[in-house]
Amino acid sequence: MARVDLHNFFQFYDERNPNHIKAVQWLEDNLPVKFLEDNVEWADIYRGKKTSAASAPAAAAASVVGGDDVPQMGIKLIKEFEGCRLNAYPDPLSGGLPITIGWGCTRKKDGSPFHMGDKITQAEADELLIEECKHNFLPSLRKIPHWNEMSDGKRGALLSFAYNLGAGFYGGDNFNTITKRLKNKEWDLVPDALYLYRNPGSNVEAGLARRRKAEGESWKKG
Repeated sequence: MARVDLHNFFQFYDERNPNHIKAVQWLEDNLPVKFLEDNVEWADIYRGKKTSAASAPAAAAASVVGGDDVPQMGIKLIKEFEGCRLNAYPDPLSGGLPITIGWGCTRKKDGSPFHMGDKITQAEADELLIEECKHNFLPSLRKIPHWNEMSDGKRGALLSFAYNLGAGFYGGDNFNTITKRLKNKEWDLVPDALYLYRNPGSNVEAGLARRRKAEGESWKKG
């Protein structure tokens, strides 16, 4: 078989081909973090700030790997700490509805609910996660002050935090500290603020502490 470089790969990329999706996912998982930051050169090219033949491959990669402006670091964090199940299961809290699947998704792309007995592929689960973030989380997160000034790492930390604790955490009654830090742009204090939300004394504290630390590291790298 002839060697296929990235230019050829994206020239023939088919978003309906699960093997192509897995290949792009592999690139995301194995590329150095510096290439996944929000302000790297290829990202500027993708946004149209520069003219380059590389813009088409970059656009193809971003649309599948990151899903428009979904923070890629956020997707990494969610996948690290959320379980993925390819068979539909009852909501852990209610024991019934909403029926859940994949990375905790409750709706199909067309908005219809899942039912017990439904199954999806890993590629479909990953796509659903992107859609979930785009439509149910980013609209609220974009309202956070200074969001447009944040790097992918900072946005990713907040996306992971929101995916765990709710899209509308900013300004919420139980989120005074993190709201204050973000509102006042006290960015150096954000990792410590994130760490407060780990349910101290509960049986989930250890797991949440690990997640909050990872989100804090993502914030500091950005």
